[in-house]
Amino acid sequence: MGERVPVLLRIDGREVRAQAGESLLQVARREGFAIPSLCWHERLSSYGACRLCLVEIKRGKKSRLVTSCDFPAMDGIEVATDTEQVQARRRTVVQLLAAMAPGAPEIQRLALAYGADLGPLVADAGGDCILCGLCVRVCREMVGANAVEFQNRGGGKILGAPWGEPSERCISCGACAAVCPVNARRTLAGVIRRLRHEGTGEHPCRYTLLGLFSDGVCANRYECERCEVEQRMRDGLRGHPVFLLPGAARDRDG
Repeated sequence: MGERVPVLLRIDGREVRAQAGESLLQVARREGFAIPSLCWHERLSSYGACRLCLVEIKRGKKSRLVTSCDFPAMDGIEVATDTEQVQARRRTVVQLLAAMAPGAPEIQRLALAYGADLGPLVADAGGDCILCGLCVRVCREMVGANAVEFQNRGGGKILGAPWGEPSERCISCGACAAVCPVNARRTLAGVIRRLRHEGTGEHPCRYTLLGLFSDGVCANRYECERCEVEQRMRDGLRGHPVFLLPGAARDRDG
């Protein structure tokens, strides 16, 4: 593979160097520009679901709004991260997200930052999932289990098991909860409950299934809060092992 070609662009009037293939969001955050996002993670593929990372780009006389998480850094473009148009669109996005998870602290923080009126939404507090896709992507790309997927389309879109059926693909690793930006406990708990291994046979420890050690069997039927191994691993790793030990889970199948 050849070397990445450097590109030169401007963000909020400042000249910035980037590498071809990098997204605008990657470049902007590395250079210290604040762009919000609830569906982006540096180790996962970009999805552009939450729309909060919208920025305005200009090339020549033409300008438009794009999601910076999946728009590539390009030579000669000008990027504006905080125009009135960008602010107005983010405010609308926050209100739409609040309709799905009005009680989430991060949604409330963004509402305050962008002047979005949550009003009666917080009182109703119907759901807690914003359908950002982070849990789906971490399960597929880092864990390699493909145990959780989106079901239906449009307004009926929900999080669930593939094909709507319980699946033994779930290894109860907790990566989905670890990356959730709004702590959607109600939705994730319901999905995981339907996915967990059933029956009376042995239940492999999730750290064994992640490839961190061999021949571990769970004695607590995945009630990880009761597990001494779980506590030791968390204390030692200071974060979720899927990200701290890259490749372990994905390599377990060869």
